[in-house]
Amino acid sequence: MIRAIAFWLLLFSPLAIMAQTETPDDKAYADMRIPRPQLRWVIDTPTGGMLPRGAFDLDLRTFSGGGLQAALGIGLMERFSVGLAYGASAVLTDTIPVHNPRLEFQMKYRLLEETRNFPDITVGYSSQGYGPYDDGSKRFQVKSPGFYLAFTKRFLLYSSPAAWHWGVNYSLENERDNDPSAFVGFNAELGADMMFLGEYDLALNDNKSDGVYGMGRGFLNMALAWYLTDGFSLELDLKNLLRNRRDANAIDREARLVYVEYFY
Repeated sequence: MIRAIAFWLLLFSPLAIMAQTETPDDKAYADMRIPRPQLRWVIDTPTGGMLPRGAFDLDLRTFSGGGLQAALGIGLMERFSVGLAYGASAVLTDTIPVHNPRLEFQMKYRLLEETRNFPDITVGYSSQGYGPYDDGSKRFQVKSPGFYLAFTKRFLLYSSPAAWHWGVNYSLENERDNDPSAFVGFNAELGADMMFLGEYDLALNDNKSDGVYGMGRGFLNMALAWYLTDGFSLELDLKNLLRNRRDANAIDREARLVYVEYFY
């Protein structure tokens, strides 16, 4: 019961904050705002991007089986952010939701700002995996990143902003397979309000022959994000394109909403 209450509070409390926040219409406030916050993830894999200080983001996503996951991130400092995440299966169905066993924690610290010759470098931790939680195996359908080191290098692709993202991680969901893993991602803006996203997670920590999920192919995901405003985006995801799960009969199709706002 407590976990269920925590889930719905996490889901709706940022909406209440948004409803009660008055946005000053003056130049000083406009100058403080960042037009479009940096990507903190590609789709599932982290990036070198950070949430601005004094900002929070609400990330809502669906997953297979009518599941819903909510995450709330807060930019405490220019180089440090924290977050909480929670989810439940069968929320968007006519059956009783199955809540995850606990709140998950996220944190991120930027080690190095991007320069002409060097990428953004961040270290972080996230215990939030993706998809339904398996009580028997004590893991998510797609393992959480765990501890990670992420890099981002931005560039122009035919005059459009784009970026490469890559890194390594070590998940603590390692009862069957405790290898470290690696990932790479890419994003490119398509005009003023659309963005293409793609990533490949090698999933080296989920490829044992006796494993429940991974089959050694890694996770290839692609998405298209539509920015309705600079701080609000709708994303449509196509995940597991290589069908890297033993229980996967089709490509995962998911929807995601991300809202970024400022406390000041």
